[in-house]
Amino acid sequence: MPTTHVIDWLIKDRLILLQVSGDISFEDIEGINAKLTELIRAGEPPVHMLADLKELGRFPFDLVGMRRAASYLEEPNLGLIMAYGTSSLASSFAQLLTSLAGVRMRFVRNYAQAIQVLAAEDARIKALLEAGKIPAEG
Repeated sequence: MPTTHVIDWLIKDRLILLQVSGDISFEDIEGINAKLTELIRAGEPPVHMLADLKELGRFPFDLVGMRRAASYLEEPNLGLIMAYGTSSLASSFAQLLTSLAGVRMRFVRNYAQAIQVLAAEDARIKALLEAGKIPAEG
C-alpha cells in the first residue's frame, strides 16, 4: 500500500497533526521529517504533535536509521507527542526511539483522548478546547 501523509497545524503554531497511512520507507520518513522540522521551528514552543497512525502499515524497524531520518526529534521546540491507532509492537518501537531522543511520547486509544491529555499538558490547548475551538476528528 503506497504511503500518504498529511502534516498541518491543528492549532496554528502550537499543535501539529500528522496522519500517516500505508507502508512507510526511510525516504517517506525523510520527507515527513523535513516538514515537521519546518513547522516545529516556526511554531511557538512548546510545539506538540498529534500522530494519527490508524492506517499506518509497515515501517523499517531500524533504530539507528530511524534516529537519523527523524531528526525532528532533536528540535528544542518540540513538546509532547501524542499518538494513537498503532499496534503494540509499533508503539513499543516508537517509545524506544523517542526516549533515546529525550522526547516525551504517549500513546492513547483515540483522538478525543489525545486532545484531553494535551489540554491537561498545555493551558493554551485547554482554553481552546473549553471554547470549542478544537476541530473534531475529521
